[in-house]
Amino acid sequence: SCHGSFWQRGGHHHNLHVVNISTGKKVKGGSSKLTGRVLSLSFDSPGRILWAGDDRGSVFSFLFDMATGKLTKAKRLVVNEGSSITSISARSWISREARDPSLLINACVNKLLLYRGETPVLRRGSHPTPTPSCLAVTGSEDMCVYFFDVERATKAIVNKLQGHSAAVLDVGFNCDESLLASSDAKGMVIVWKREQK
Repeated sequence: SCHGSFWQRGGHHHNLHVVNISTGKKVKGGSSKLTGRVLSLSFDSPGRILWAGDDRGSVFSFLFDMATGKLTKAKRLVVNEGSSITSISARSWISREARDPSLLINACVNKLLLYRGETPVLRRGSHPTPTPSCLAVTGSEDMCVYFFDVERATKAIVNKLQGHSAAVLDVGFNCDESLLASSDAKGMVIVWKREQK
């Protein structure tokens, strides 16, 4: 994950390091140890908070000083003990009515989890009032790409894309969300085009 002049990288030794892009050197005060191997990273939009997910089911939040690159560990959230956190996506808002930041977490428990709350402390929960639809997209080990309406308590899956012949490992939109790319475990990338209405 990259922000400003710094690069964050995880490692198989359970460490998280901030590296200066210009020098390639680790930043003093920019390292931290996690409970497991670091599999996923995500910043909030201002770049002040960094989340890191590991292969033991925990998500850690860090306060990040953009001027110095220093990391300060803030909170540990145990999503599901022993399950890998394969993807984290942070958003400052999930809908117009939601003032709290949201963290969308993909974990190896056959679930897509949404956490909301004041940063960097997050809690799992839902809005007190109904809100407009907000979609999340994720890949799955059943070789499909799923669209979820994160505001629905039941029947949250609103669309499913089929075409891969292996587990879908990652998905990503272009800037205007007219194209969606998905990649699978066999190395295939599919680019999906949004149907114009």
